[in-house]
Amino acid sequence: MDSLKAFFREKGLYLICLGLVLAATVTSIWAIRNVVRGVEELGNTTQEGTTWNQPDAAVNNPASDVPQSTPKPSEAPSASSSSSGASSQSAAVQGGSGGSAASSAPSASSFTAPVDGEIALAFSGDDLVYSRTLGDWRTHNGVDYACKTGDGVRASASGTVSAVYSDALWGSVVEVTDGSGNVWKYCGVSEPTVETGDKVKAGDGIGRAGSIPSESADGVHIHLECLQGDTWVDPAKALAG
Repeated sequence: MDSLKAFFREKGLYLICLGLVLAATVTSIWAIRNVVRGVEELGNTTQEGTTWNQPDAAVNNPASDVPQSTPKPSEAPSASSSSSGASSQSAAVQGGSGGSAASSAPSASSFTAPVDGEIALAFSGDDLVYSRTLGDWRTHNGVDYACKTGDGVRASASGTVSAVYSDALWGSVVEVTDGSGNVWKYCGVSEPTVETGDKVKAGDGIGRAGSIPSESADGVHIHLECLQGDTWVDPAKALAG
């Protein structure tokens, strides 16, 4: 017993220190395990609670400003609804175009279509149409009248032949200036039978239907434009009065 007491007197301080170290070690291990467990629980909670709620990119929404190709009219006078009645005046009269042309153009009875064919492509105004020949989008500043190669082409309005020339894009062109100052351009007229300065009346022959390089993919036709000053107007409405 005395030896045990002596041992504790001599080693007691060391035993106490060792006990404190063991206690501190156990406490540290317990604290570390709690921290690790808390981190794991926090990670699991974050993963379970996080959801990607951002909407998908609008890849399925097509652009709204892409121009659409102008469909071909089913009947010759159908370039616009206002021109459909023109056929009662003449089988050659066609309809459709800009509203400003009617005020300055002569009466409908003094006009005729350049050929007897139907309207293949109407005047587009400010709208873009796809050119199958040139492969791009552009305005169509005239009216295309379908016909056959060699068909006779006639003047749509009385006036004076102001130009006859060949153009790389429009083929052979005849221009006639009417009494109101409107310039009528007939594109695709081969073998012109008129010269600059000639007087023509509506219905007079001016040549035969040929080809138009810039619209070759659209078949044989006459491309008719009407210029009021520097502004293109719909010749079909001018034709209809």
